Amino acid sequence: MGTQKVILEKTGGKRLSLYAELGRYFAADGSFDQQAFRGVLQEALQGIAQRFPQPEEYQRESKVWLKDYLGRVMDYLEEKDMEEAAAAVFMTSIDECARRGLDEVMVSSRHLNRVLASLPGQAPVKREKRAALDEKRRKIFDAAIEVFAEQGYHKAKIEEIAALSGVAKGTVYMYFQSKEDLLNQLLEEHFHDIVGHINAICSRDTHVLQQIREMIEFWVHFVASHHTLYRLIQSEAIFQRTSNKTMFYDYIVSHLPMFKERIVALNQEQKLKTTSFYTTFYGILGFIDGVVNKWFRCGMDYPLEDEIPVILEVLFNGFVGQEINPAKLP
Repeated sequence: MGTQKVILEKTGGKRLSLYAELGRYFAADGSFDQQAFRGVLQEALQGIAQRFPQPEEYQRESKVWLKDYLGRVMDYLEEKDMEEAAAAVFMTSIDECARRGLDEVMVSSRHLNRVLASLPGQAPVKREKRAALDEKRRKIFDAAIEVFAEQGYHKAKIEEIAALSGVAKGTVYMYFQSKEDLLNQLLEEHFHDIVGHINAICSRDTHVLQQIREMIEFWVHFVASHHTLYRLIQSEAIFQRTSNKTMFYDYIVSHLPMFKERIVALNQEQKLKTTSFYTTFYGILGFIDGVVNKWFRCGMDYPLEDEIPVILEVLFNGFVGQEINPAKLP
């Protein structure tokens, strides 16, 4: 009987799928909640200690359970390209086992090699130098957004971007190899910032439907405040120019792996009308794009945020399997 059931007992004997287990101690971006994971280990190892009170049996059974569980977790995280998270799981397991008197943590040599390869090896850049570099780069980015949006990517010139940013043309080329490289880095940095805000929402201890509502509200506020950048992101000409790069919504999906798992879990509870995560995800964002385009056609002569109640009502009652008042989510 084994020890595999220990971690699952509080579910009434029903085995949770691995993604549901992992969702309890990882944020949507894959960042590791050490305290939550340590609690899972403590509970499981305590259960083993109660079943096998003899020290030799406790050592043996704990090692067997831990090797199997860590192997499955690390395999899953590596498949999701979350190798830093896999390393964090392993290091936390070592620390907790040492606290509890377990003298070994066994993993495969493949897992160990991946863990070692993911450990940081670069010395940090000095803060003062980094701040100065970031400030110049930010000025170039701000100027590039304005020039690209006003003239279009193809007509925009590096000289104009340099002049607007207050730096020499040569300075721009110190940071970026070409106009295309400038655009790619600009979009990637903003993609990263947007995902960071969404991750903060997904990391809160709230229901996933509440998180979806907050993400929708955030995105509408972002578009209203950064409509020039939004136009740039959505420009088909820009995407064709950077076709070797991941498009915006694909970037969001790929950098929110655990959020996807939460939506899948919600779907398995039969709370969504569609069985496809991607249909739900792209459907939500596509609908918001349509609302934003209407706002643009009206000359942005009213606050875009006024559309939020309608967006929430249509989306929640369109994708969720029962009538929901978005203002009264759990």
